[in-house]
Amino acid sequence: MTDAMPKEVPRLKDRFAAYYRARNVERDHEIVQVDRGTPGGEYLRRTWQPVCLSEEVGDLPKVVRILGEDLVVFRTRRGEVGLIERHCSHRGASLEYGLPTERGITCCYHGWHIATDGTILETPNDPASTLKDRICHPAYPTHEFNGIVFAWMGPPEKVPTFPMLDAYVQPDVEAVPFSLYFPCNWIQVLDNTQDPTHSCFLHTRVSGAQFAVSWGELPELEYLRTPVGMINLNVRRWHDKVWVRTTDVMMPNLNQTGHLWLTAEYEETFLRTAITRWMRPIDETHTQMIGWRYFSPRMDRDSGADRSEVGLGKIDFIGQTEDERPYAERQRVPGDFEAIAGQGAVALNAAWNLNHGDRGVAMMRKLIRDNIEAIRSGTDHVAIERAPTVGGIVPTYTQDTVLTLPPRQRDDRAFMRDVGAKVAEVVFASAKLPEKEREGFVRKSTGEIAAAVR
Repeated sequence: MTDAMPKEVPRLKDRFAAYYRARNVERDHEIVQVDRGTPGGEYLRRTWQPVCLSEEVGDLPKVVRILGEDLVVFRTRRGEVGLIERHCSHRGASLEYGLPTERGITCCYHGWHIATDGTILETPNDPASTLKDRICHPAYPTHEFNGIVFAWMGPPEKVPTFPMLDAYVQPDVEAVPFSLYFPCNWIQVLDNTQDPTHSCFLHTRVSGAQFAVSWGELPELEYLRTPVGMINLNVRRWHDKVWVRTTDVMMPNLNQTGHLWLTAEYEETFLRTAITRWMRPIDETHTQMIGWRYFSPRMDRDSGADRSEVGLGKIDFIGQTEDERPYAERQRVPGDFEAIAGQGAVALNAAWNLNHGDRGVAMMRKLIRDNIEAIRSGTDHVAIERAPTVGGIVPTYTQDTVLTLPPRQRDDRAFMRDVGAKVAEVVFASAKLPEKEREGFVRKSTGEIAAAVR
């Protein structure tokens, strides 16, 4: 008698069929790989990537790994930030042991003096050598903004202006930088941002309400393209309120999200961004999430916001790091970290069984794949640096609006979808206006929507 051979997919009748599950499922290399020369890596190099928090760059150099490259970030004595190849171009000594100077960094081994742009200023072990005039140490352009150091790791002849998002100019808002580590591929961290249904279960129904109980309501969902990526439009019913939430993904690896603790108990209009964050690959199997957490009286109305809990390796809400709680507690009350990193170092999406609730993840991955192909073929691609601006500011679409609209006796879900679509149209239309005019426009327009359907 011949033993049964493993099957591709266990069928419904195949109870206790772990033996038959698919083996050797291939990674989605096109998206998950981040090294220079790989399709995904080349796309990620066409945008400014966060390196680290400014507070991490003191009087000593710091080793960083970004997109599979080992680099050293340092600050000169006059305050300029350099990001250079870790190993000295002379004989490979690690520049983490170099000494910052007024103009650059001096290698500890033989004193080679390297500027922030890679120019070799001196070769003191052979002062007469012309070698410094013929070679350049590998370096990347940097830009420091609001407590975060960024780098452009793409072609140096194509360095774009650092983009200014509307989130950076929110009135009466304090932006606090943070940096969190995930031991997994960047794309599965980004997947989480276009999966609104997980908040109903992971953050509410399964583990108890980690934010507000209103998050436990299953939303009506739609996914829409923007000039620089996509949004998810999710609409919840909460008592006599309709809560319309839109959340950005901006290509290739930037996300914004709205109010974290919104209860939807009261009306709100165009409440803007609570978090801007990049899922910046360390390498194929590790990710640094770097961004800003925004605080304001309006944003923090319902929240457990705590500015002191935001920074290097920490943020002020549950389930975002591995060491914030004991393992047993993380098992009992898992958060985003457990759900995301628990998929493994690289999520094997070829083995997934997607349903209607996963449309956003599928759409986002296709959008990334389309832009990888655009880079590969030399055609036009989408990135935040290429977004249209209004007065030099990139308009984004993250917001929360809550309207008083009692439930309809017949087909309330269809009613919610219709209201959500109308609000989304208003949000898109507002992006053509100067930032200071957008809220007034949305407030007037959503008021007209509510009056028309009451």
